[in-house]
Amino acid sequence: MKLKTFTLFLFSAIIALGLSCRKAELLQPEPAKIIQLTVTGASDVALEYLYKDSIIATPPVGSINIKTLLSVKDQNATLKVRKKGTSEILLTKTITAAPFDQNISFFYDGTKVYNSAISLVIKGFALSGEIEFLLDGKLLSSGTSTINNTFFILIDKGTTREITIRKKGTTEILFTKTIESEIAKQNIDFFFDGTKIADNVKLTAPANPANMMISAKFETIFAPQFKNVDVDIVFYTKPSSATITTAGTKVTPELRLTLPKDGSFNSIELPPLPGPNYIYSFDIFEAGTNNVPYTTTASPFVNAAFPFKQNEGRYGSISFEANTSKLFIIKDTKNLGSTTRSTYFSGAITDLSQYFK
Repeated sequence: MKLKTFTLFLFSAIIALGLSCRKAELLQPEPAKIIQLTVTGASDVALEYLYKDSIIATPPVGSINIKTLLSVKDQNATLKVRKKGTSEILLTKTITAAPFDQNISFFYDGTKVYNSAISLVIKGFALSGEIEFLLDGKLLSSGTSTINNTFFILIDKGTTREITIRKKGTTEILFTKTIESEIAKQNIDFFFDGTKIADNVKLTAPANPANMMISAKFETIFAPQFKNVDVDIVFYTKPSSATITTAGTKVTPELRLTLPKDGSFNSIELPPLPGPNYIYSFDIFEAGTNNVPYTTTASPFVNAAFPFKQNEGRYGSISFEANTSKLFIIKDTKNLGSTTRSTYFSGAITDLSQYFK
């Protein structure tokens, strides 16, 4: 009997001890876990980063690149971002116990926090006047003459923003571009003639390296007499040593570059010249005809002592450069030939190529 009682007591003690040890194990707290947090982005103002109510980083203004180890227990913790020296919280992010590598990216312009950014390259030329670039109606930049700037536009993923261009001192919008959040690099290539904006202005290499690519737009200086029609630039060749009143030889088959009346650009590839000492010359006709694009060629528009005569490649000169691309403004001209006592219509070229390389 005593043996049975002792055996039962011993068995109960073993069970009680086991339960006690198990309970102690259950009460033991989970150890803290370490994670690595990387914060990237940019800010226009100084910021402070708080974790568990302690400041863990105060990077300088500009690019953000923080990498730090944080202790996280079984419950999630919170990272907070605020302007340096203030209590206003700009951004709150949850930090979890897993995974080990965690990343946060944001951008702050001093007013609003964004979760993405794109690169915008604005490149072009303003022939006259100063133009302004606005982002969502607020001034971003301004410029005159040659303009070549890169901006980092802050934007939230899945949204759009808007760039507009206007002439300084006016409210009329000359150009609008929608900025998409999904496209990392975006461009505005433009030409401003003092009145209008032409966009997508680029130098494109010729398909045949032996040729020369020309992109051009037409402007008239004879608005009262101009028919307000599209024009054709018709090409001739002539020796560079020939006198100005020597007619050129029309290129065959005929080459015509049609330039719209609205001032937009069009392109053509010019083949090599007959020899190294030749140039291209050109006439300006109403598109699809061999007629000059004016309502009259009589006096007083044309000097009665120098009556109108077809140019036939006398005036208008283009030097040839193989495997290059040129950007021209072609303005019409009225030329008096003193030896022939005639008036010839052609064009003068402004070469903008250097501003778009």
